[in-house]
Amino acid sequence: MVATARRFAQFGIASALVATSGLHTADADPVESFVDTGCSTEVVVQLSEQIAREVDCLMPGQLVEVAEGDGLVFSGGAVLPYLGEEARDDLLAAAALGEIRLNSAYRTVAQQYLIVRWFEAGRCGITAAADPGSSNHESGRAIDVANWSERVSVLGANGWSHTVPGDEVHFDHLGSPDLRGSDVLAFQRLWNRNHPEDPIDEDGDWGPATEARLSESPSEGFAIGESCAYPDIGNFHGPHKPPRTSEDLDEDPGGGGCSAGGDRGGLAVLLLALGYLGRRRKNVIVGPSSTAC
Repeated sequence: MVATARRFAQFGIASALVATSGLHTADADPVESFVDTGCSTEVVVQLSEQIAREVDCLMPGQLVEVAEGDGLVFSGGAVLPYLGEEARDDLLAAAALGEIRLNSAYRTVAQQYLIVRWFEAGRCGITAAADPGSSNHESGRAIDVANWSERVSVLGANGWSHTVPGDEVHFDHLGSPDLRGSDVLAFQRLWNRNHPEDPIDEDGDWGPATEARLSESPSEGFAIGESCAYPDIGNFHGPHKPPRTSEDLDEDPGGGGCSAGGDRGGLAVLLLALGYLGRRRKNVIVGPSSTAC
């Protein structure tokens, strides 16, 4: 049923002004229940689909769907098939020249939360993990490729950088906008829509309040899904605004790899300028030797 709520890539990924009420249940296992079991983020793919569609409500067209086929193969059900449009187009151009087996593309804060918890517990062979909200994969411009050694040259020729030390499967499309932080904000909006009795700040910042609510959230998604009723926040380039380039990463080694973070103020300033903060409510498959940034 989740797949039926997707829109074709050229139209974005959210159904404008329509919430996916009734597609999910609050009786699903909470995200926290998977911290000690399994090693695949497929268990939160339905919740992640909701988050991705909410991001599209915030920033229409900034995430587009990536279709499997024509040389592109998804390695399992944990692949969330969304990227920025330019990143998607360059990936498909590379795949047309030879098969690319994709382990991971866009990743939401729900998936990253589990990866970090598995890393902290010494599980699943994860050797490093970025904090939720700061992973390269949450930017909408990062992929992990199973057959990376065979495709590194063609990916490089099509705009995909291979520069994260110790993470051979990882590639970044540095010419695309960086959407990190938008998935956190999307989750906060979903939580508040479903829990008006327990609201949290809608600021795009990962913190204790957001972490606590995410851990309690239903892995199969909320009863009330995405809504595009709020004004979108335009061509947002994420916490790093404008988009970072390879030169930026050379000057700031912390901007790439698993330590990637960024100034969270960029999101808050943009939302404030658009009047959004004034209405906010107060109160992958991973395996052996995975870096999972």
